[in-house]
Amino acid sequence: MKASLKSMSRAIRAALLVAIAGLPLVAASQAQAPARVLRIGLLVLNTTPIEEPVIALLRARGFIEGPGFVIERRRAEGQPERLPAMAAELVRLNVDVLVSFTNAPAFAARAATSRIPIVVWAAHDAVGTGLVTSLARPGGNITGVESLAPDLDAKRLQLLRELVPGLQRLGVLQNPTDPGTAQHLRHTREAAQPAGISVLPVELPNRTEVDRALASIESLRPDALLTFTDPVTNSALDRVFEVARRQRMPTMCEFREFAQRGCLVTYGATLAEFNDRVARFVERILKGAKPADLPMEQATRFELVVNQKTAGEIGIRIPPEILLRADHVIE
Repeated sequence: MKASLKSMSRAIRAALLVAIAGLPLVAASQAQAPARVLRIGLLVLNTTPIEEPVIALLRARGFIEGPGFVIERRRAEGQPERLPAMAAELVRLNVDVLVSFTNAPAFAARAATSRIPIVVWAAHDAVGTGLVTSLARPGGNITGVESLAPDLDAKRLQLLRELVPGLQRLGVLQNPTDPGTAQHLRHTREAAQPAGISVLPVELPNRTEVDRALASIESLRPDALLTFTDPVTNSALDRVFEVARRQRMPTMCEFREFAQRGCLVTYGATLAEFNDRVARFVERILKGAKPADLPMEQATRFELVVNQKTAGEIGIRIPPEILLRADHVIE
């Protein structure tokens, strides 16, 4: 009997030892389970890396590229026809957020998915173009930042009239394939009509048409040139400014960065505001927020920039009133 009890005791002790020995193995296995990888997709039409400031802001918020955070970059190099395939590729990769930079990538992203959250960097009239039904309630899977750029075209025309008192013929450099262009043209024509100013569109649908667009500007010889912001038109601006200098033609653009490249005057929102707001949208979505619950935000900071060097090159005097209102003057 004693032998039997001793044998049972040994068996129980052995079973307990096996059970106890197994516990750390289970815990270790659970501790080593791979964490979920966060993945964002960036869809860009520009040839330049305009997405880098957003990435830097995400990095400052703790989202650093590595095993747990992956950034998928897709840049169409100024070729809009490549955007649908790139958007579809990002959807196949099942990114957690898809950031589209300006209108054309936003529409390509929307066509590719109704499930993955889309954050739009600088939409141009998101409601007027049909990208969303409302800024306050965009609905679905889209949110982001509204640039208000088309609404500012009337202000830009007013500034041009102060610069060129006899303005009668306004050249407009625009990409007809950009979904925001029609809204830009409508606002510009509505502002120009009461003043009897003729609006002369110069189309630049892709980068292969630059020479033709420049020749059109030279043949039209407008009194001033307004440019609508678009990755395709932006890629040609350095050559456009050369033509404008030769013809002593005032130019009006949207962003300060274009004044730094040679545009006479710029008026518009700041890229820094777009970058900061988009980074915050991405952070909130990665932490669980749904885009349908995030109203689109409007740009609130606008700046007027004057390039005095360009003014000297084309022989134009900037009115003191404009210089006093300017946020920055490039000498």
